[in-house]
Amino acid sequence: MAAEQGPFLLLNTKDVVSRLHEWFPDAARELVVVTTRADIPPGEDAAYARRFRYLEVVDGIAGVPDDTLLGLARRFGVRRVLSLGEREVLRAAHLRAALGLPGQSLASATAYRDKHVMKSTLAAAGVEVAPMRKFRTADELVEFTWKTGYPVVVKELDSGASNGTVVLMDEQDLAGLPASPTGSPRLAEAWVEGDFYHVNGLMKGGEVVVGVPSRNLYSDWFSVAFDAPAMTGMLADGHPLSERLRDTARQVVAALPAAADLCAFHLELFHTADDRLVVCEIACRAGAALVVDVHEETLGVNFHGASLLGQAGRGEQVELRPSGERLGFVRFSPAKGTLRALPDTCPLPGTVSYRPRGEVGRVYDGLTGLGPHIAEMVFRLTGPDTEEELRRIEEWWDDNVVWEDRTNPVPDRWKTSRRKPADA
Repeated sequence: MAAEQGPFLLLNTKDVVSRLHEWFPDAARELVVVTTRADIPPGEDAAYARRFRYLEVVDGIAGVPDDTLLGLARRFGVRRVLSLGEREVLRAAHLRAALGLPGQSLASATAYRDKHVMKSTLAAAGVEVAPMRKFRTADELVEFTWKTGYPVVVKELDSGASNGTVVLMDEQDLAGLPASPTGSPRLAEAWVEGDFYHVNGLMKGGEVVVGVPSRNLYSDWFSVAFDAPAMTGMLADGHPLSERLRDTARQVVAALPAAADLCAFHLELFHTADDRLVVCEIACRAGAALVVDVHEETLGVNFHGASLLGQAGRGEQVELRPSGERLGFVRFSPAKGTLRALPDTCPLPGTVSYRPRGEVGRVYDGLTGLGPHIAEMVFRLTGPDTEEELRRIEEWWDDNVVWEDRTNPVPDRWKTSRRKPADA
């Protein structure tokens, strides 16, 4: 095992390199960093390298062989392995197991990454999830659709942000489903129709330290499959669902194998028309898009920084300083078509910032994954009905953005309904 005073090995894919000294003032001695380009400007690698014990900038963490990472860990005698990205959770756990280092175990990391393990564990603990089946063959998928009916959601077991998610609406979609590119088993789930919610926060040792519930107008899949905005806003404490959502988060975190150290979590749930809360999934990392930014403003804590300090065994250094504000954000997705007009500013009350990023006159091909976007906005919420405030922003956007030859909008029956079917 590494000496107690050895450095930390960080596997990084987030824009935090320029902030690492806030959380690790002695980074020149303590941090061995393997990172994607993240927020390192081109040509600045050498300057940034002087800030750390060691810095290696790579195209992708997945492309770095395990032997290379193990070699770095042994070369510098690291005492812990740290990570922030979805794809690095299992990688870091495998490295810890190979090196005999403390931190999140392989069992815990697997439960937070493998959707079948995750939901099987939750179901056994009495937490409601959608009916599901792990399948490898077409016959197994057909059998599942016979039992549940359509729509059926097909996911990769370890996907994130709805990447690779396919919704089968009928037998024609089923027949056209391509085989898994890796030949690995996938997960089929029954469609859950309901409003979509997040709980973002920090957990430690199987308990929720802080959880902030938010309402999303659309699930990630709607943003990827159509051109729905990625829009979320924090709920008021007096909202009828706020405490129920927090309580469900506590049940979920307690049911899964615990991450011993402080780390962020991102929980997704559906609220159905018959008043059930159904868990979609949970991740042991911070939410994407502007989740970290708005929660840092409201809690006084950066989820990435808190997770790194927790994984380093320094969770006691994290101090919550809540402001009492409620914030939200939206990233407006490109449609399939030609962008003809884009608002320069947003006059709506509560606007904190609005940044147009699209190119008027450009032909867009919709969204591939959860970025890039053509505008983003942060806003302050003041009323008791978060959904009403979100829809006001969506209506303003729809009235002011102009597309020519638009081909892939959200279907009207979902766009106009107050209850949005959500899947993933």
